[in-house]
Amino acid sequence: MNHTSLAPLLLPESIAVVGASPKFGGVGGTVMHYLKKFGYQGKVYPINPKYGDILGWECFPSLVDIPGEVDCALLGIPAKLIKKTITDACSNNVKSAIITSSGFAELGPDGKRLQQEIVDIAREGDMRLCGPNCNGIVNFNSKATLCFSKFLDADQINTGNVGFVSQSGALGGAFVDRAQDRNLGFSYYIAPGNESDLEVVDFISFLIDDPNTSVIAAYVEQIRDGKKFARVARKATEKGKPIIVFKVGVTQTGAKAAASHTGALAGDDLVYNAFFKQNGVIRVNTYDDLIETTLAFSKSRLPRGNRVGIISSSGGGAIDLSDKSEICNLKIPPLTKKTKKELGELLPAFANLDNPVDLTWGAFRGGPEEEIEMFKCIAQDDNFDVIIFMMSMVAGERARMRAGTMVDTAKAVDKSFFAWWAPGNLAQPAYEVLDAEGSCISLFKSSERCITAIKAMVYYAKFQKQFKARNNQTELAIDTSIARKQTAGLLGGKDALTEFQSKSLLSCYDIPVSREKVARTEDQAVAYAKELYPVALKISSSQIAHKTEAGGIFLNLTDEQQVRDAYNQIIANAKNYNPDAQIDGVLVAEMVPDGTEIIVGLKKDPAFGMTLVFGLGGIFVEVLKDVSLRTLPITREDAFDMISEIRSYDLLKGVRGSNKADIDAIVDLLVKMSALGIDFQDDIDAIDLNPVIVFDEGKGVKVVDALFIKKA
Repeated sequence: MNHTSLAPLLLPESIAVVGASPKFGGVGGTVMHYLKKFGYQGKVYPINPKYGDILGWECFPSLVDIPGEVDCALLGIPAKLIKKTITDACSNNVKSAIITSSGFAELGPDGKRLQQEIVDIAREGDMRLCGPNCNGIVNFNSKATLCFSKFLDADQINTGNVGFVSQSGALGGAFVDRAQDRNLGFSYYIAPGNESDLEVVDFISFLIDDPNTSVIAAYVEQIRDGKKFARVARKATEKGKPIIVFKVGVTQTGAKAAASHTGALAGDDLVYNAFFKQNGVIRVNTYDDLIETTLAFSKSRLPRGNRVGIISSSGGGAIDLSDKSEICNLKIPPLTKKTKKELGELLPAFANLDNPVDLTWGAFRGGPEEEIEMFKCIAQDDNFDVIIFMMSMVAGERARMRAGTMVDTAKAVDKSFFAWWAPGNLAQPAYEVLDAEGSCISLFKSSERCITAIKAMVYYAKFQKQFKARNNQTELAIDTSIARKQTAGLLGGKDALTEFQSKSLLSCYDIPVSREKVARTEDQAVAYAKELYPVALKISSSQIAHKTEAGGIFLNLTDEQQVRDAYNQIIANAKNYNPDAQIDGVLVAEMVPDGTEIIVGLKKDPAFGMTLVFGLGGIFVEVLKDVSLRTLPITREDAFDMISEIRSYDLLKGVRGSNKADIDAIVDLLVKMSALGIDFQDDIDAIDLNPVIVFDEGKGVKVVDALFIKKA
């Protein structure tokens, strides 16, 4: 079966509407009216045995009666009729179908079973499906309005460069309606519904290849296949098409407590955040930000950097933008001497000649020629990558004129331009100018959304540069055959590896671990301790993961009697804690010198696979949850980004006289753990390295304790 082409579904030259009606209201009737209203020029085959024709198109009793080819059939009929209709469609070589009906997987096991039966029939017939339980697809360019969402009640639909995919049909339709109020034009609207066949990522992949789409927006509740999304995101970055996602469902409702510490830290939403950041996907946190950030990407040029110049008619507005910019790590550099000199010749003495440039109301008394000269003087300053116009109470015809001057400036200067216009409807003439096609300026009525959008565009531009620079890098080479041979007998049976077994596997990846041996008698413990004093004694059992809770750890032992007492006490405590546990003995380990404690771990995520977790140990991880995450594989740059983005990074760099930690050694450790996680992703569910001691710069790291939880 050919699953590669979605053209019949998204670029249909012939359409059948099953359940068609001349009456506007039901799914079939509504879709027929929209096809007529917006002037779809392809072939249309209404399907309904009650009618001879509908809205001027010849009507047919069923799909098998259609004389010509059908690219796409929209099925606006009850769920109980879908199975037979899909069978009919396959018998007549219908290439794709949109199933709007509900009553499938969303209802439970019986509905899920029926949905799968329909998918099986479609795949046998080489037919692609959108839905069920969806409100359809709109191709804005061809006017193939195979959708019953009420945003199509509008007199016209704006065609543009934004492709939009929404896992919520109702909210997706509302998004298009709101966005069109801002003159944001679309190439596609796609609601995949239950995603029985095609998923949101499949449609995003199509949009990346679509010549009419340059920006992709998505409302997402769940990603089913993270690895596929990673491949698609990479393709989007290569083609310079940003993906902007509003991901909902940020809590861990219903999540089970993880057996490993890492599992408790790697919450679902944190994994999504990490994945998006790592793959150049822009995540927004609100519905309005989805609209306005998408608008910014569709209109404004990508910034070359994060240096912002602010031109304001209000001192208060300038302060607000400055505050929000700095919070978002956008720089507010001063004007160059050259710009100050030129601007001083254009403005009255009371105008502020610094950034933000507070021109005040009095400075705007000139006409359009003076204004554009002033705006261009500031916009051309070499210290700025981004220009923000902030307008306070400027309204009516004056507002229209000023907006026109801004647009002229944006067209003349090759930089990124944005406008925050603070008043209400009195400034509507300006809004119409700025929202018009080709204005090159993104308009905002909120300073926060304006800065949020700029931050997103700066991030994306930086990601693209880094992505191109890292393409030819080689990753760490590990001979996994050695690790496989040494662990061949360890990966079956028990739920977890012992600490000694876990460290043996780490050693295969050249990861430094503490020196230690497993003693099975009191005398062995004493003999081993003599080689390592001072020592720690720990219970060695795959059934006792949390040694401290079991009373299974004694530290800083320095003589024979301490070792004998500790050995016997640990065995007794372990048997009392878990009488059924298999005890391999007691681990006798060196006491690792002081350093900075970190935690490193791997946890398997159902959508994204193995996820790497990093953070400082102690209070930073236990209380503050100060961790960073990445999905695998990672590069050395990813590893450094993980380290530098935790809030407590300054402690690793050295503060108040403390020495700098060996950050390069942490990078090495993270990259090696990435390789291990990929190699053993089918065998292991989670790994905890906690604590890992990081020594001063140049002196490396050492794993003190390790826990490997095998695949359930």
